[in-house]
Amino acid sequence: MSDGTKDDAIAIVGMAGRFPGAPGTAELWQLLVEGREAVREFSADELHAAGVPAERAATANYVTRGAALEDSDLFDAAFFGVTQRDAKLMDPQHRIFLTCAWEALEDAGTPPGPDYGPIGVFAGSSLSSYLLANVLRSSEYADAALTYPVLLGNDKDFLATRVSYKLDLRGPSMSVQTACSSSLTAVQLACAALARGEIDAALAGGVSITFPQTSGYAHQEGGILSRDGHCRPFDAAASGTVKGNGCGVVVLKRLQDALDEGDRIYAVVRGIAVNNDGSDKIGFTAPGTAGQQAVVRAAVAASGIDPADIGYVEAHGTGTAVGDPLEVTSLAAAHAAVGGPAPGCLIGSVKANLGHLDAAAGVTGLIKAALTLFHQTVPPQINHTRPNTHVAWDKLPYTVATQPVRYTGDPLKAAAVSAFGLGGTNAHCVLSAPPAGAEPAAPEPGAPYPVVISARDTDALRRLARALSDRITNGPDVPELSDLAYTLFAGRSRLAVRHGFTASTLEQVRAELAALIAGGEPRDTPLSWHGPARRKVTLPGHPLDPQRHWIDPDAPHEVRPPAQAAGPAREQAAADARTVLDRVLAIVSNRLDAPDLSAEDDFYDLGGDSLLAVEVVTALADEFALELDFDVFSALRTPAQMAGWLHDALSGTEDPQRGVITFREGRARALHLVHPAGGTNFVYAGLVDHSRSAVPLRALSFPAQDPPGTLRELAALYLERVRREQPTGPYRLGGYSFGGNVALEMALQLQAAGEEVETLVLLDSYPPETYVGRQLDDEEFADAFPLLLDAVGDSALDVDVLRDKGFFRIWKHNYDLLKGHYPDRAFQGDIVLLRAEEAGGTLDLDTALRMNLVDKSLWQAHATGTVTEAKVRGDHFSMFEPGERITTLAAAFDAAVAPFDAADAAGDR
Repeated sequence: MSDGTKDDAIAIVGMAGRFPGAPGTAELWQLLVEGREAVREFSADELHAAGVPAERAATANYVTRGAALEDSDLFDAAFFGVTQRDAKLMDPQHRIFLTCAWEALEDAGTPPGPDYGPIGVFAGSSLSSYLLANVLRSSEYADAALTYPVLLGNDKDFLATRVSYKLDLRGPSMSVQTACSSSLTAVQLACAALARGEIDAALAGGVSITFPQTSGYAHQEGGILSRDGHCRPFDAAASGTVKGNGCGVVVLKRLQDALDEGDRIYAVVRGIAVNNDGSDKIGFTAPGTAGQQAVVRAAVAASGIDPADIGYVEAHGTGTAVGDPLEVTSLAAAHAAVGGPAPGCLIGSVKANLGHLDAAAGVTGLIKAALTLFHQTVPPQINHTRPNTHVAWDKLPYTVATQPVRYTGDPLKAAAVSAFGLGGTNAHCVLSAPPAGAEPAAPEPGAPYPVVISARDTDALRRLARALSDRITNGPDVPELSDLAYTLFAGRSRLAVRHGFTASTLEQVRAELAALIAGGEPRDTPLSWHGPARRKVTLPGHPLDPQRHWIDPDAPHEVRPPAQAAGPAREQAAADARTVLDRVLAIVSNRLDAPDLSAEDDFYDLGGDSLLAVEVVTALADEFALELDFDVFSALRTPAQMAGWLHDALSGTEDPQRGVITFREGRARALHLVHPAGGTNFVYAGLVDHSRSAVPLRALSFPAQDPPGTLRELAALYLERVRREQPTGPYRLGGYSFGGNVALEMALQLQAAGEEVETLVLLDSYPPETYVGRQLDDEEFADAFPLLLDAVGDSALDVDVLRDKGFFRIWKHNYDLLKGHYPDRAFQGDIVLLRAEEAGGTLDLDTALRMNLVDKSLWQAHATGTVTEAKVRGDHFSMFEPGERITTLAAAFDAAVAPFDAADAAGDR
């Protein structure tokens, strides 16, 4: 961004936020223009709820004011696919930032996901006071500080990456921590990544919410906090700042891309710089004049604009006796050195309205400055009656505007934003007003346009339709049909329930929406966009349904009491199936934090995953004193199914080690899948959920006791189980990874016995040549084990826990089987290999496990028929991840087993 041309300038095309007294950026702008203060007095009840004793609140130096963020306990967990338990454990900073990231992309008309191109996430947050004040002060989680569910929900490291995961964003994703300048520093990193061409769009911002929010504070003379509970930037009565709470996110794109895509542009980042004071100041937390001047000069130089065009500066402006004078004089010195600013340049600080938002302060100032340029209005600076006497205002080029200033003639061409962090990291940004851009060609009168809306369910779709109808009926600036249609078509995600139609007039749109609102059924009509991009306009976003998710400190954990004490005699439990179900419901609902869990609710549909399954299986095994196979649990999806299996096992009517689990019922011949080296079949549960084939699916469980010592012996054991259910062929076999090698050996043994085996289905299995060579001893494998867990995606599970539960032993055993085996002949038939198209993070693991990196095409040497490869997205482990990857894998799997479906439909089997 050296010369300010379209090629290197960065456009702000979307924004969202939560602020005290303003639930969004539109409401924030209204609050600022009207000159309102969100900092308020806390009531006695609020102080008491925050744990402040009445006698302490009554002391002379205690300030009972602050800027609380309303509804910070609310979150739409279901929309973002978060379990009730995880939502409750998650720091509200993370929840709100995730929500704002989604809303900012909606505001930008940029749907998340890989189809748009790589989108980066750069974000900062404050310390998780929710973890300290709520989670760890509750009886349930008092000793859980280092458990992964707590850390993943509260640590700063996972703020940005959770957004990337939940919204399927593929650009760089990083947490940025520079104290008060974090979020503006995040913007600088995002702009740099865009300028280098690494990404096509970026989310950048920050969040800061301190709990309890309504506790007030003790004022100390000379400290940073205000004496009277008001932040008064540049005022003679300024005595410090006030803690605020909030979140801000912006969406950034290269300017030319934004223009090409018809994006609404709030402002343009022409130059942005970050530096640090170093040691050139009186103390670590003190501001540094040299550093502040240098960062302003660097940003102005990078902008390529005339410094005399800068007509407004959104200052860091904390309202402190030392900070404000130093900032203003440093700013003036920097501007004098480069030839600016504009005559009568206005200066202000949003901290007077909202308090100091810490990690979110910089982006909040950026949003204010961008809206100032967009609306060509400088909001009034509140809490300013008499200029700070330590500033020589008569010698400086700045004025504090105490009334709104609207530009109706000569435009406000440029503005600037400063954010200075404790510790010395300074950030400064220079913005220009949005360009006029090329006016799109007038739409053809009466031309039909595709109109598409979508939502997560029918109720949300109708609510969206109602909001959209209101927008195009009662809005102050009703959009053109072409712009409305283009924004909906190109700027919105395609969610599960869709309604599409064509319209030539807004009246037709209103009529279609009215019919849907009145109860009409949604129509998922395929539509396409023809012609050039139009202008994206502001439209209602997807209606969210936030619910309260909260852990109160020092509150006893409420668990549904079991019908009987834990660990009763088996015969006592076997006599009462209802008792078993009640105890299962108590355990599963506790882990999911779903107090209304019913017997028929699906564990995975409610957000359960493999990590949570480990907890549930362990708890059930302890509760009923049974060796509960993890594979059994993967097929028992509801509490009723779990309880039924447990009741049968306790009654002796079901062999809990029978070794074959059913994933999909059916009357045709089943496809038997062999587990991977870890010994569990959890991966197949997700595959079956997305598969549309009718082929019955069963999986073979690793023997818990005395597993065979060779792969041939293991294959023979599994064949005994299969032939117990299906005495004669043709047989259908397959498996993932290690399971594919076992399935091949099973097929060879069946063919040697004269049985028919249909096409083998291998899910990214490595050919036998991969394992030729010396195997690792126990110590060497233990060194590679954490790397294996990290590649699998289970690095959140403690290695010692996995060792205790037998996972290490099973993995090592099966690894040894592979290293000691080579097929003695070729399979007489065809093989379908679903091959992961990415190497991913497995290369280091392959080396650590002494695996030969041969091409999977070598499978052809082990079959007399054809080996057909179908590439699937992801690497060896990530191909099963939720979203597009598992969907693609399931589609490829269905294609592989389509001949089985066809044969079954024809009655051939």
